[in-house]
This record gives sequence, structure tokens and C-alpha cells, in this order.
Amino acid sequence: MNEGHLIDTPDLYRRISTGDEAAFRQLVELHAPRLQALATRITGSAAVADDLVQDTFLKVWVARDQLSGLDQPGAWVRKICFFLAVNHVRRQAIRDKALDAAGLEKDASGNTLPVAEMVEFRQLLGLVSDAVQTLPEKQRQIYRLSREQGLGIQEIADHMGLAVSTVKNLMVMALKNIRSSLQHAGYPLLVLLLIDILL
Repeated sequence: MNEGHLIDTPDLYRRISTGDEAAFRQLVELHAPRLQALATRITGSAAVADDLVQDTFLKVWVARDQLSGLDQPGAWVRKICFFLAVNHVRRQAIRDKALDAAGLEKDASGNTLPVAEMVEFRQLLGLVSDAVQTLPEKQRQIYRLSREQGLGIQEIADHMGLAVSTVKNLMVMALKNIRSSLQHAGYPLLVLLLIDILL
């Protein structure tokens, strides 16, 4: 329910897209409770959900110039939080049912998650995986050690016998190449946010 001036309107997003901080605070007040509930339901942790909601609004603010060009910016904000929460579960292995091999996606309490959003999430994961396959060997190795095995830059440098600066540069190049591949796959509006969630 909306209270008083807290109304989800195109004008609100237009004002945010121009850098209006007061409008952005209204957006936070309007959406934060629902996003908190969504992220808590998926992750099973209110503390984690709080961090994810903050990350959601940070990403919205960073890409605020895109808001005026979206048909359903409110749904887009919700989708960012949804993807962040599901990806958190996937990465942290809090619940291995987050990406169930049988195709039934569930939240931390065992309830089925929205099918359309999970389909899109899986598609994005597939695109990221395909893009990683096309990376040069060292970039691919570093990306996988970082994202799939959770190693830090120093650990990767030690593991591969490379300088820390070299690892950092190769990681930056890998992420840039992945984003470029995904842009060519037709996700221009999602690249700054939804794609970054998966990288």
C-alpha cells in the first residue's frame, strides 16, 4: 500500500533519472519493505536481505539515467533484488535447491519461486557461461578461480604464479569481455545491473 506522497509513478522515476535525491529517497521508502520481504524469503536471512536491498538501491542509483527509458521501472527494481537474492543463494550454497537440477526453483522455506524470473535468471547464467567459454585461457582460468572457487586475487596469483597486478588486469579484461559478449546477445538495458549481478 502507498502512503501519502509515496506513489509509484513515471514522474518519480523521471526525477530520479535526473539525479533528484529526494525522489530517490521516496523510491527507497516505497520499495524497501517489499524488497526486504522478498530477499528474506529467498535467502532465509533478514540480515543478508538488508544488505541485498541496499545493494539493489545502490545499483539503481548508479544506473539511474536508464530509468526513464524503462516501461516498468518498478518491476525492474524488484527484478534486481530478486536476482541478487537468488545469486547470493547460488554462490553461498545456503540452499542447494536454488538451482535444482529437476528445474523446480525454491526459496529458503521451500516455496516455489516465480517461474518467469527464474527462467530469465537461468538464461542469463547460460549467457555468462557461454561468454566465459570464449575468453582467452588465462582470463578464463582467473575468472573461474575467482567466481567458481571463491579465491581472492592474492590466492589466484600464488596459484598461477603471476603478479597480483597481472591477475587484476586479466580479471578486468575478462569481465569487460563477458559484458561485451552479453551486450551483443541483446541485453543492453540489463548489462549495468542484472549482468553485473552474475559476474
